[in-house]
Amino acid sequence: MPGELLLSRRLGQAWAALREEGSTVELHYQGAREAGALGDIFLGRVTRVLPGIQAAFLEVGLERGAFLHGRDLLLPGDGSERAEKRPIQDRLKEGRDLLVQVVREASGTKGPRVTCQIGLAGRYLVYVPLSPLRAVSRRIEDPGERARLEEIVSRLAPAGGGLVVRTAGRDADETVLAAESGTLAGIWREIERNAARLAPPALLHSGEDLLERILRDAPRGGLDLVLVDDPRDRERAIGYLEALDPELASRVRLHTGPAALLEAYGVDREIERALAPKVWLPCGGFLVIQETEALVAVDVNSGKFLGKERMEETALRMNLEAALEIARQLRLRDLGGIVVVDFIDMESPESRTRVLEEFRAALRKDRARIEVLGFTGLGLVQLARQRRRRGLAASVLGPCPGCSGLGRVRAPEIWLGS
Repeated sequence: MPGELLLSRRLGQAWAALREEGSTVELHYQGAREAGALGDIFLGRVTRVLPGIQAAFLEVGLERGAFLHGRDLLLPGDGSERAEKRPIQDRLKEGRDLLVQVVREASGTKGPRVTCQIGLAGRYLVYVPLSPLRAVSRRIEDPGERARLEEIVSRLAPAGGGLVVRTAGRDADETVLAAESGTLAGIWREIERNAARLAPPALLHSGEDLLERILRDAPRGGLDLVLVDDPRDRERAIGYLEALDPELASRVRLHTGPAALLEAYGVDREIERALAPKVWLPCGGFLVIQETEALVAVDVNSGKFLGKERMEETALRMNLEAALEIARQLRLRDLGGIVVVDFIDMESPESRTRVLEEFRAALRKDRARIEVLGFTGLGLVQLARQRRRRGLAASVLGPCPGCSGLGRVRAPEIWLGS
């Protein structure tokens, strides 16, 4: 699907927007670079082993300890299924040093989640230095292309490591894949050198700057334009893409219009709307989106939409429109974890099936992994969306000093005895 990628940088902060068919579908923000971002690699030290939940906490130099689940523990000598199934208390002791990578950023009261199974992502490949894995993304479905890529990675994988071909690697030339494999292996060698000379806790490798990350993850062949407002970003983008994707490199442009980049494309208004709990639908109904520590709740309301059909038809029409917008909002706000949607009640099983089908079809445009469980007995739709980074609101909003983050203030007429 043709799209546009916009990146605006001001005062050490950056906003990126992915647009499809004139509508913003993804928003990304990066402030001053802080350790603990997705992909960062640390040399940490185990501070607590918790047999009851088969997990451990590590000191990696951040405000909160890093959480390591037993299934993400990988030690020298592991590799057999029997070794990896032993209880964590038999495999790991307090005070041990471990090389770990952030797979989910800190959020709320929780510290970052880490894994010992390191992965270095490029545009087309993921290099897994501690595993012999050779694999191809499941989203590459053509049997002939899968066979070609499997043969290539079997030859390219560095000794002692493995390679996974990302979705963007479809139809990629072997020379391009070989060059990226060598680059990623070089990054790993540098990480190993840093680990040998530093004492924990230590940051060994930082994830990419926002510009590099969005270019790395950009849909291949699906962008008509990459637009930046900083001349240095233009040069960096072209330099990054020239070897990996020359066609996309030729589409990088510098914004020079009289209006600021985000303002010229209406992205500033999209950001404001993406931070508000209420989202209006074209028919006059609206969504209310509330994030909590445990889950995200989405409520569909009829609002001004009364409809001219029977109640069932009105509800169906409203829910179909809501399903498309909810899928967009989940992606736009980067909402992850458990999501519960309260659609307007429908009596007909056929209506529920149609809404679910439309919802699943809209969610397939999302690059995050999503599992939809369908309608519950109470008429709610449950789904789980992959969460790796803090959502948009958590990245740019802080607690209100007036209400201490409650979102409410006490009514002036209420007396609490003070």
